[in-house]
Amino acid sequence: MGRQAVVFNRSLAEMAKVLNSPVTAGEKLLALVQSASRALGVRGCSLMLLDAKKRKLIHAATYGLSDRYVRGGLVDVDKSLPEIMEGKTALVVDAASDPRVQFAEMARQERIASIIAVPVSCGGNVVGSLRAYNRIRREFTEAEEEYLVTVSNLLASVLESSGAPVAEGAAASKGRAQGGRPVARSPIKRVSFAHPSEEEFARLLDFYQIEWVYEPRSFMLEWEGDKVTEMFTPDFYLPALDLYIEMTTLKPGLTSEKNRKVRRLRELYPDTKIKLLARRDYDRLVAKYGHGPLAGAKTEGVGRILFSADQIQTRVRQLAKEISRDYQGRRILLVGVLRGMLCFMADLMRFLEVPADVDFMALSYFGGDDGGEAVRITKDLDIRPNGRHVLLVEDIVDTGMPLSYVLAHLEADRPASLAVCTLLDKRVRRLTDVPLAYIGFEVPDEFLVGYGLDYREEYRNLPFIALVKQEVKKEEAASQPGASQPGGGQSGQKEDPR
Repeated sequence: MGRQAVVFNRSLAEMAKVLNSPVTAGEKLLALVQSASRALGVRGCSLMLLDAKKRKLIHAATYGLSDRYVRGGLVDVDKSLPEIMEGKTALVVDAASDPRVQFAEMARQERIASIIAVPVSCGGNVVGSLRAYNRIRREFTEAEEEYLVTVSNLLASVLESSGAPVAEGAAASKGRAQGGRPVARSPIKRVSFAHPSEEEFARLLDFYQIEWVYEPRSFMLEWEGDKVTEMFTPDFYLPALDLYIEMTTLKPGLTSEKNRKVRRLRELYPDTKIKLLARRDYDRLVAKYGHGPLAGAKTEGVGRILFSADQIQTRVRQLAKEISRDYQGRRILLVGVLRGMLCFMADLMRFLEVPADVDFMALSYFGGDDGGEAVRITKDLDIRPNGRHVLLVEDIVDTGMPLSYVLAHLEADRPASLAVCTLLDKRVRRLTDVPLAYIGFEVPDEFLVGYGLDYREEYRNLPFIALVKQEVKKEEAASQPGASQPGGGQSGQKEDPR
């Protein structure tokens, strides 16, 4: 066995011990990257993970690289070794001349000559890249590539088991990326904010499920030769808007200095979007996402967010892809029962790759002879389902009783096929067994709002799905004792319980 093989085997043995140790996921990632760098004998290594939009790569665990290089900029997946996103290994022999090196000048200053990068995949999807950087030009051997691929698989196992890796030097809000893929995020408590207003702003972004990265990049503003004399590090980066945010206080002197730096940054980096944000500007910013008082979206009764806007859109796209595959060569008639499904159906039909017609029904609920509730159709379809491939689109299915009634009504008109697609399945409340061909998410027995779901006609326009605060439900129950209560029907109203 050659010397290199011995070194690699010893490194992998050390990694196995780390994986079985009680340390945190972030510490495991860093230990694996450090061991890989030493085993390869390179300048340094870095684990880079995709942001939620899958457009940028963020350093999540690095060893051997300077802070200036790590904070030098968010890596664009289309400009930096793009073959990684196709699951291929990337090799850069001469970083100074290779167009796939996005920040070539910074690489020169870091004395990086050659790079090898392998994809990091979870569940068959590329979620990031493991990169090794060398000081001198060199070709990497097949054995070195195989070793790096093995390390990337070990890193992926840490990511999958932990759910959300801890980013080093650039941390974002906790959670998972859309579709459940890991992203470079960590809990707020792991970030050392320079000012309380920054933590307050981070918590506001977290509430609205807006992805953020804290102090991700330092911009060079002034320099003498190779010596940098002034740098500027914005407080936040919002990947969804491709926007940097610098927080400011009400102190005139500090605000003037930050304004000067922002102006200088815009002069030197005209393609970089940055905003100087005062506390009074919070609401204006989040209004761009359709949230907050300036967006007209009531949120004070909203509790824990169950599914973010990104997670919903990813799942809707996946459902549309499944439906398009199953109905290839056929024309669908999409049927929705007003009104909670409006957001879901509007997005679903946009992502379909097969032709589709759309029609709607409306139901009302009234007291039956036995003292229970009965269902009546107040608006029937304008397009006859006879001989058509009908897909009934629902926002949420819980007891299944109203859905069973609608399906029987549609079956009576002899469609060629009839299936149900629901965004949410509250299976724990099922009373009637109804067939569901496509399910977005299974949800707990809680009252949900947002993305078309309402509570007393509020919250339909929220782009995410959240729980209603317990205290709000208790207040409503006390003030309206005769009204239908949450848990008895999803909407809390007679015209649209599911």
